[in-house]
Amino acid sequence: MIGNDIVDLIQAAQDSNWKRPRFLDKVFIVEEQQLIGNAKNQHQLVWLLWSMKEAAYKVHVQQFGKRFFNPKRLVCELASETSGIVKIDEEIYFTTSTITNDYIYTVATLEASKVFKSECFEVENSNYHFESKGLKMKFLEIVSKLKKTSIEELQIRKNAVGVPRLFQNNLAIDNGFSFTHHGRFSAWSML
Repeated sequence: MIGNDIVDLIQAAQDSNWKRPRFLDKVFIVEEQQLIGNAKNQHQLVWLLWSMKEAAYKVHVQQFGKRFFNPKRLVCELASETSGIVKIDEEIYFTTSTITNDYIYTVATLEASKVFKSECFEVENSNYHFESKGLKMKFLEIVSKLKKTSIEELQIRKNAVGVPRLFQNNLAIDNGFSFTHHGRFSAWSML
């Protein structure tokens, strides 16, 4: 299982005022808030921790098949500037992040050494539906090359809790993958 999340830093600055009263209290535990308060680049750290939580949440939903909304239930710990863990109750998810001036991209897995493929790219049109369709098509093109099959044989369907699954000729393929998009950027990751 794998999860990912991307944050367009410019879009995040426009859409969300994380400095507004109680935002940090709703999303981050006291220790995370202290990390943010002590950071040289607070804006970047807010969205790094957010991205870690979102990516780990996607793995958790795949693993247990249940959604919830309680960002403080997801507890982040940084091992370095670009790696860390997220704890959800007794479960631990390992994260690897890419930080640029434009975006923060995080991938979460169940094992620290799990090998995955991933790609981030800028999109021409940041319309949600356009982005989503383009991301899925790009992913299916990659999978068709890897599996040496035609793209017409592949299909993406969501299960009851909204987790995407890959099918080939109507048979489920047991490949973990995840999609994300925000603002000008999209990304996919796959085990």
